Amino acid sequence: MERRAQPRPSGLAGRRPPADGRPERAAPRLDAAALLLAALALACGDDATPGASATTGIGSLTEVTGAPTTSGDATSGPGETTTGAPQEPLCPALDVSLVMDPAAPIYNQKSRDALVALLDDLVLETGARVRLLANVGTEFTLTTSCLEDLGGGPILTWGEGFAVEPGAADALDCLMEAALAYTSELDGGAWMFSGLMFPILERPDWPDPEAAGLALLLSASDDQLGGMYSRAGMTSEAYIRLAGGGARGRVATLTFGDDADELHTFSYSLGARSLYRDLHLSTLAAALAAWTPEAVAVCADYDRAPEPPQAEGCKRIDILFVIDGSLSMTDEQRALAGLGGEPPVFADFTDALLSELTDVDDFHVGVVAADPGASLLHTHRDFPEQPESPETDCGLPPGQRWIVGPSPELAERFACIGATKAESIEEHTALSGALALHDPANAGFLRDDSLLFVVLITDEDTQDFSVATRVAIHDAYLEAVGGDPSRLIVLAIAGDQGVFEMPKTICMGPYGGAAPGRRLTSIVRSFAERGHTQDICAGSMTSTFEAILDDVVSACQTVTPIP
Repeated sequence: MERRAQPRPSGLAGRRPPADGRPERAAPRLDAAALLLAALALACGDDATPGASATTGIGSLTEVTGAPTTSGDATSGPGETTTGAPQEPLCPALDVSLVMDPAAPIYNQKSRDALVALLDDLVLETGARVRLLANVGTEFTLTTSCLEDLGGGPILTWGEGFAVEPGAADALDCLMEAALAYTSELDGGAWMFSGLMFPILERPDWPDPEAAGLALLLSASDDQLGGMYSRAGMTSEAYIRLAGGGARGRVATLTFGDDADELHTFSYSLGARSLYRDLHLSTLAAALAAWTPEAVAVCADYDRAPEPPQAEGCKRIDILFVIDGSLSMTDEQRALAGLGGEPPVFADFTDALLSELTDVDDFHVGVVAADPGASLLHTHRDFPEQPESPETDCGLPPGQRWIVGPSPELAERFACIGATKAESIEEHTALSGALALHDPANAGFLRDDSLLFVVLITDEDTQDFSVATRVAIHDAYLEAVGGDPSRLIVLAIAGDQGVFEMPKTICMGPYGGAAPGRRLTSIVRSFAERGHTQDICAGSMTSTFEAILDDVVSACQTVTPIP
């Protein structure tokens, strides 16, 4: 079912940079060997202490300055300043989607009180109309009689105008009892992404087009549906589009689960106001207290104009290609190198890039295969199937595993190192790139002051799920650039997975067929606005690189403040 996003007033999607003194969100350090060990253990942080998340990930734990204070003031009540003048709401509305797994440890009194406190704070601190739609993880909206005294229907108005609706807390308690008692022959109530998205797809009154969207996905473990719909990247794209009007700054999420790789990746994908907590390392009450300032800040920044970007520029660009070397990728490889009668796509791209970025001193170009365990940048053609030998040598200087450009030999040398041949029928496309950036044999390829542009090219999904989690791979890429996402752009050229309302299967394009890159897309979109996807079936490689050119140029010319 397709539901078209309502148009938003212009100029309302801005977000402010962090307040002075706000801590940087550095990615956890994760070298190549540690990546594999941590992934095999399905753990992304082992040094957490009880009561704190090992991977707080994105959400800041400090309060956002500038939020209105409505408690502890002897001279004013809710909605009033110290002089008694009424305050204006920070934003028109907040629509809160609450998805509760019946098996999650969230039904004790402390957790219930914490949920009430969050919703009260949203009303009292923002003055917005705050509505709640509570559901379990299912494709069906939870039906109860809990709201009969508050207008009926599944949507609970918690309050507005700095005043909480009487009876709201009792209604939430009733809704939680209904979720706890949920049983079905079809599911166990643990399809968290379905529980979030299906009410949005089915109800014309949810969410309000003028509301910012907040999602709470509270699970015992991870999303349990699997298949085409249960994908973090697909769900985050749909939620931003349908609940945020396409503006990432209008949505945020708190996800809660045990070893919840999908839910954690969903939090990364939505952006800097979002938070993930492992339930075995934290309580819901602690997670909600940490997230409340972020949720308030979504409303506070609702109509804030974007800060102008800081002119920065970049002197160096390091471009890493991860190329699927399977037989079905022959046409794509030939197009990149210009061996199919067309102009060499990559050489033309770098020419266009340098014509836009006249201050760039040089760039590095490296290629790694998508084979399991591959991490060594190529210096010879047909690697890794063919060993390095004089017959396969690409003419790179001894000890240098990358091309330095600009160079008159760029097109010829890239055609050589880009001709990868797979030894395995299994592709670890996303993981291979992360490993290559941490392999000591490639030291010198990635500079400390460069923009890193990663290009992942495959006609199949990345199959590294048995070796590494999505979050571990995400963190390894980010750690390679010192935890600074402004230094990173990741582009996946793969089969299109479609949208949540209409997933796609096998596609046919100018280079043949391709399977949807569902896991790959989730990983790439976990970099939020720094992650891009292009459908390998949609057109030529030339048009694909033309489409990304502006993003690379923009990233190199400016550094946008991170909210």
